[in-house]
Amino acid sequence: MINRSFTLIWVSQALSDVASEMTSLALPLAVLAATRSAVDAALVATVVGIAQLLAKLPSGLIADTYNRKALMLLCDAGRAAVALLLACALATGNLTTIVAVGSAATIALFSSVFGPAESGVLRQAVPLERRREAITRNIVRSNIAIAVGPPLGGLLLAVGAPMAFVADGCSYLLSLVLVTRVAYRHIPRPKASAATGTGTGKGTGAGVAAVSPLRSTATELTLGFGWVFRRSGLVVLVVFAAYVNLLGRSIELLAAFGVSHDGAHPVSAGLVLTAAGVGGIAGGLCAGWILKRLKPTTIVAAASVAWLLMMPCASTGDELTSAVAVGLVVFSLPSVGSLVGLTISVEAPTHLQGRVGGAVTLLAISIAWAGPGLTGFLIAGQGPLTASVVLAAPMVVPLIVLAASPRLRAAVRKIGTVAAPDPEPSSGDAGDAGDAGDAGDTGDGADGAPGAAPVEEDVMAHAYESADAGGTPSPSPVAAARKPLDDLPGALGPFTMLALGLGRARPLP
Repeated sequence: MINRSFTLIWVSQALSDVASEMTSLALPLAVLAATRSAVDAALVATVVGIAQLLAKLPSGLIADTYNRKALMLLCDAGRAAVALLLACALATGNLTTIVAVGSAATIALFSSVFGPAESGVLRQAVPLERRREAITRNIVRSNIAIAVGPPLGGLLLAVGAPMAFVADGCSYLLSLVLVTRVAYRHIPRPKASAATGTGTGKGTGAGVAAVSPLRSTATELTLGFGWVFRRSGLVVLVVFAAYVNLLGRSIELLAAFGVSHDGAHPVSAGLVLTAAGVGGIAGGLCAGWILKRLKPTTIVAAASVAWLLMMPCASTGDELTSAVAVGLVVFSLPSVGSLVGLTISVEAPTHLQGRVGGAVTLLAISIAWAGPGLTGFLIAGQGPLTASVVLAAPMVVPLIVLAASPRLRAAVRKIGTVAAPDPEPSSGDAGDAGDAGDAGDTGDGADGAPGAAPVEEDVMAHAYESADAGGTPSPSPVAAARKPLDDLPGALGPFTMLALGLGRARPLP
C-alpha cells in the first residue's frame, strides 16, 4: 500500500463498504418480510436516495469547516449505533417501516458527511505523486464491495435476520478503531474570506457591507459550483459523467429485461450484474496504466465509442453478448471517474475540497433518476433494441464537441495536469491545528521525519480570497510548478466519489 495512513483507511472502508452493500439489499428484504409490503420495501431505497441528494452540499461545507478526522470518527460511531439498533429491532420483532426508513436515512446522512471528510484526510496523507494510485485503489475497493456485498447480505439474512446488521455495525466499530490510528493534522479554514463579505488580513473589516447569515451560508454552500464552472474541461467531464450515470441505470434495465425474457429467468439477469462488477474491478485495476498512456481526450472519446457500440449489444437478449457488453462499458468508467477525482484532489484548495466534491457529485447524479423511467417508456413503445439506440445516440455529442472545438479539446487535455504540493503551514498554525490524539503518532515512515504527521496547507490567504470571490488566484509558486500527469508513476487510489452508475455501483464520480 501507499503508506500507513492510506492502508488504515483503505482496509477500514473496504470492510465498511462491503457491509454497507450487504445491508443495502438486506434492509429492504427485511422490511418486505416484516410488513409484506413491496411499497414499504421500496420506500427504504427511495428515502436513502433523497437523503444522500439533500446532504451533498451541506456535507461538503461541514467537512471543509470542522476537523475531518473527528467527523469520520463521529460518523462511524453514529452508523455503528444505528446498525446495531436495527439488529436489535429485528431480533425482537420490532422492525417497522418507520424504524427502517429512519435508520436508513440516518446512516445515509452520516455516510454523506464521511465521504468528503475521508477525501480531505486522504489528500493530506497521500503524497502528490501517489494520488493517482490512491484513486484507483479506492475504485477497486468500491467495486469489490459492489460485487461481494449484496449476495453476502442475502446469505446472512437467510442465516438469521439480524446477522447482516450486526456485521454492518461491527464493521463501523472496526473502522472507528482503525481511523483513530490515522495521522492527520487539522488545518483550520481561513477565518474570513471575500466570499462572505468579512475582512481578512489587516484591519477589522470596517467599511465592508454586512452580509446576512442566510446569504453568507448560501454563498459558502455554492462556492464549489463556482470553482467547477470556472474550469471548462472539468465541466465537459462532469456533463459527460452525468449522462453516463443515466445510461448506467438504463443499460442495466435493458440487459436484465432482455436476458431474463420478461422476468422468466431472473438468474440470467444476475449474470449481467456480476459482469458489471467484474468490469468495474478490472477497469479500476487498469485505470492507472490507461491514464499514464492515453490523453484525457482519448479516454473520453473511447468511452463514448464504447457506449455507442455496446448499448445495442446489451439489448440483444443473448446472455453472453449482454454480459460482455455491460462489462466493457463498465470497464471504461473508472478511468473517466479517476480524471475527475484526480482534478478535485490536486487542484481544489484544501478549504474547498468538500464543497467541490459535493458540487461535482450533485451535478454528476442530477439526471440519473430519469434513466429507468425513460428506458421503460422506450422499451414499452419501441422495444429494447430501438430503446438502446435512442439512448446511446447522444454519446455522439462528446465526439463532435472534441473534434470541432479546439478550445474545449485543449481544456479537457489540461485535466491531465497536477500542481505541486501546497506550501507548508507557518509555525503559527501549528498551535491551533491538529488532533491531541495524534501527538504521539509516529506518522507514516516515508512520509516524513519520525514523529511528524503529514501536512498539507492551503495556498496563502490572498489566493483564497480571490478564488472565493470568483476571480483568478494571484500567481504563486504552485502555478509555476505544474507538470503533466504522464510524468507520474504508479497506478491510482483515494477520493472515490467515483464509479459506476450500474446497479449498486456508485455514480461517477
